[in-house]
Amino acid sequence: MNMREHCIKLITIILSVFVLVNFTSCRQKATGVVNVHSSEVQEEVFDPYVEGNKRILALETEEIELVIKRHHWNMQETGTGLCYEVLSPGTGACFVEGDSVAMKYTIALLSGQKIYDSETDGIKTFRVEKSEEIPALHEVAKLVSPGAKVRMVVPSHLAYGAGGDGDKIKGREALIMNVEILNH
Repeated sequence: MNMREHCIKLITIILSVFVLVNFTSCRQKATGVVNVHSSEVQEEVFDPYVEGNKRILALETEEIELVIKRHHWNMQETGTGLCYEVLSPGTGACFVEGDSVAMKYTIALLSGQKIYDSETDGIKTFRVEKSEEIPALHEVAKLVSPGAKVRMVVPSHLAYGAGGDGDKIKGREALIMNVEILNH
């Protein structure tokens, strides 16, 4: 095998490993460095996608913090990054997996531009952890009681993700949501 063929084979192997790592990286800790194993060698390969996503998340987090500070909202942050403020507490037990929830809502961009609301688009009804509603709504339903009114600032990974909603919300768009839980 000549040098050119050897280089092409090596590049092909590296690209194959890179593609394979990208498909499996969701299950790995997002460090930006990926361990690549073979029978002969173990090496660390820098993963630009992980690093890029970390930078995007840091910028989004900074933007969310600025919006909260600008409005003087007194929000709590969950471990997932959801920021919420209970404007009016409800009564009774919090929702659990499988409970049916109905809620009034408004959805706006961080700029304040209103995108959707229940007055126009109808009340949202879903089963906690049993439907394909955005993760933020499942999470907030488990944090509050029926009758609660909550303001949330939702990072994109808890909203419509990298793809957006296919209509009015772009990919990687953080949102401001106001919800009122109607029932248990």
